[in-house]
Amino acid sequence: MNEHTTYSARRNPPLSEQSPAVEALVTLVEMFGSLPGGYIMIHSQRYGGPVKLDLQLDAPQDFEQWRTCLRIAPADVALEASPGYTWLSATGRCRGVDVEITGFGVPLTYQQATTPQAVTA
Repeated sequence: MNEHTTYSARRNPPLSEQSPAVEALVTLVEMFGSLPGGYIMIHSQRYGGPVKLDLQLDAPQDFEQWRTCLRIAPADVALEASPGYTWLSATGRCRGVDVEITGFGVPLTYQQATTPQAVTA
């Protein structure tokens, strides 16, 4: 008995569909070229949808500089944690494109980052 697995045809969008994210990146370079660089990724949705620009930074201080320049409110920053890493993440916009920034190097253990904190008034 033969068993066949079928996969739906993947649609990899043409490079031209990523141009809004490239234009956003050029704008960020022009406006904030002195800010720390990072690992840059441009994502296209396989089946349509908007492109996204990701900027991964090595330090929380670098993240904070970018957060401020992108006018992302502190309340919109998420602290993420896995057993191996703790990081900050937030999403801003530039030229109509989502710009997700990630800041690694957060000096918290997984337990510290995932323990609920008491709020005092």
